[in-house]
Amino acid sequence: MISKDQVTPVHIQAADFSVIDQEQFNIREVHLRSVAPIMFNKPFYDATMGPFYQYKPCFLKLVDSDGNEGECEFPMGMTYILKEIFLPVLFSSWGKTYLELFNALFWGIRNEGFRGAGAMALGHLDRVLYDLASKRMNLPLYRYLGAKNNSVRVYASGGGINLIGEELKEECLQWESQDYKTIKIKFGGFKTSVAEDIQRVTSIREVLSPETRLAIDANQFMGLKRALEFVGNIEGHSFAWLEEPMHSAALHEIETLSAATGLKISYGESERSKMVFPSIVRAGVAHLQPIAGHLSSVKDWFEVAQLAQRHQLDLSSGGTSFFNAPFLAAVGDNALLEYLEPIIGPLSEILSVRPQISNGCFKVPDIPGIGTAVDWERLTKEKKITNHGIWKK
Repeated sequence: MISKDQVTPVHIQAADFSVIDQEQFNIREVHLRSVAPIMFNKPFYDATMGPFYQYKPCFLKLVDSDGNEGECEFPMGMTYILKEIFLPVLFSSWGKTYLELFNALFWGIRNEGFRGAGAMALGHLDRVLYDLASKRMNLPLYRYLGAKNNSVRVYASGGGINLIGEELKEECLQWESQDYKTIKIKFGGFKTSVAEDIQRVTSIREVLSPETRLAIDANQFMGLKRALEFVGNIEGHSFAWLEEPMHSAALHEIETLSAATGLKISYGESERSKMVFPSIVRAGVAHLQPIAGHLSSVKDWFEVAQLAQRHQLDLSSGGTSFFNAPFLAAVGDNALLEYLEPIIGPLSEILSVRPQISNGCFKVPDIPGIGTAVDWERLTKEKKITNHGIWKK
């Protein structure tokens, strides 16, 4: 087992996420459009959700008064927040700084809840603002943030619980052959036994090289009693971390589990506010997993990265990895980006520009902005675009 003392803590380089503070965003147009669903090669399941059959890409574009554009994904299910809360603020904020604009947007979601859909919608909008700001300066986002690094270490993620036996082993061995140094698989579910869970994760641990790190993800399905029994029976094996073994809000139980095992426990994907993470740290979590775009702001995400550095904790981040790569690259050494290949990989079909994968790393393209581009011209010809609204000041 990898001990908590054997940490690979994040070491943040000289990135400055406040560079945007005095920017003015005189937004004159807002576009929301989606692409026809991208079907997966096979359904994907985790311990508590599934099947997932397809990816439904949706994108938000902002156009400023000079014709500059910023664009990134936006959750289609949160269109009502965009229309009812964000649009009035965006169109009434001409001449105001980013700090003033974001403050109005942030307090606009108060009644939606700072830990719910409103926060996530705002986090997605914030990435579009950062994309726009860096494009106006004709800089790649990571350089706009003051960083020089355009590469980020990636771990291969998948191993859905519908994959068993040789099929699961083949997927993991393929990733290992592609030089991923860390691999993550799913395990468990409401119908499995502890013995079955142990057999699943240890069988993959045994087939991989000792140099390949294996992380295991329970997607919160266990209670404390089961989690204690599980970790007590894998002590002789080496796992990189155990992800979300129990409900993410059960902080007292997480604290009990963390104190009972030398295995690093990870949490953070379910959170929408930076405010929760100090409590997660106090519960003994040794690996923080904030997601850029899922927290209410990019700065929130960066502050969690700084929290990890102060406490010498591990840091990784998931979400749509093509869009989040520049944020991880800006953070620098030892930060890990999750590449949920069965789900995120098919998104490559609609991107004309994206980070390139080589030797277990993403290299962010050296172009202005976030480093991705949707092939809108081709998708238009193929009639795969649905426009959900064009709003103008």
